[in-house]
Amino acid sequence: MKKYAVEVLFMSACAGMFLPVFAWGGTDVNIDNLLAECVDIHPVHRQEMDNLTILKTTVTLKKSTGECGCFSTLINYTSLLAQDVEGYGRGSAYSLQEGNISLAKMQGRYPFSFVLSVDNQSVRDQKLALMIRCTPPL
Repeated sequence: MKKYAVEVLFMSACAGMFLPVFAWGGTDVNIDNLLAECVDIHPVHRQEMDNLTILKTTVTLKKSTGECGCFSTLINYTSLLAQDVEGYGRGSAYSLQEGNISLAKMQGRYPFSFVLSVDNQSVRDQKLALMIRCTPPL
């Protein structure tokens, strides 16, 4: 009986360790993909890990981003609150995280994780948006 109780206690402790990582069941992220003709981004799972909010996705490269008007193989992503999408670029929206992704050596379909926020406490109950577009000229 003691062995069973110890196993249950150990399994409960392990499950508790991983609970914060898998706290989000769905994605709850709107994707505004201006490169949809060239790059398909399919949300898989939104999760929290330590202080980060991450969106796991599957990215499918359909054709060269040059055919969608980009001047390089870099694409740009910006995460923000979904309510702020309309005001982005006009000074009335606040971006949470931004970065560039190189598609130069990527072919076909592959998994990719976007960091949406480095402070998950501030976005925990918020609907988020991910904007995908060409990287602006340097």
